[in-house]
Amino acid sequence: MAHALIRFDLSLPCYFSFPPAPGVGARPMIRRNGPASLYMRGEMGEKHDGSPRLMTAHNTTHLDVPFHFYEQGADLAAVLNRMETAADGPCLARVAALEGREGAPGHFTRNGISYVERITAADLPAEEELRAVQALVILTGFGRIMAAQHSGPFPGNPDGFFHIPWLDESALERILAAGIRLVGLDSMSVEPQLSAVPHRMGSDIHLRLLGRRPPVLILEGLNGAGFREQVGFVPRRALLHVVPRRVNAEGADAAHSRVFLYFYRDDPDGQRLPALRDALTPQELYG
Repeated sequence: MAHALIRFDLSLPCYFSFPPAPGVGARPMIRRNGPASLYMRGEMGEKHDGSPRLMTAHNTTHLDVPFHFYEQGADLAAVLNRMETAADGPCLARVAALEGREGAPGHFTRNGISYVERITAADLPAEEELRAVQALVILTGFGRIMAAQHSGPFPGNPDGFFHIPWLDESALERILAAGIRLVGLDSMSVEPQLSAVPHRMGSDIHLRLLGRRPPVLILEGLNGAGFREQVGFVPRRALLHVVPRRVNAEGADAAHSRVFLYFYRDDPDGQRLPALRDALTPQELYG
């Protein structure tokens, strides 16, 4: 068992929603009329008053691609099936586990869970360490809160802010300087909330990551809940594999995704991971 390869699923089991993003309603489309009869369920976007709205690919674990912000940027189809991107092939990742640092600057506590709200360079590995990997996965502890919100609008704080984790300028600069090709975090966005009334999210974080040449792809809505309970530790390095929804990829700005981390119990620093990655040839991945 010491050498067992572990696969940990970082995907959320639920949708999340906060204004102006739509919620997702699930309801029967064909109702069952007997114990052995046809049943089909459908899902649709909903405004917070329950009226219909188009669904997006941004309300659960998802991958953002440059087309999300740039008209001439790569869409989902342009980043899939390519060894040079981290969109859908296993790549080496540094995992920054920030959960459990209660009381430190930039933290916030809700529902009894303390997590890093403002992610700074001081929360991240050194630039030299990041240069050795393609991806950075940041687990703040907020994934536990998202995973517990099974339906309905995500509740705000009495101050009108959602207090979701976000990257500040110093964290962004370290990611860019290290040449990271994909950054993921257990938050609904990499952007800070700027105001409560009217509700506004935004900075230039998406623009600077997705506008990079080559672009830094973004994973939002990761779920680190249960990591320590199920595995007993969080590895420093792992093999990250993103599995995006591939249908209608042309013109898509994002994709709901399954996200997996692979690592060995007796190798938390990931010394054996390059050999595992190299065993997966382009022919095996893409045919």
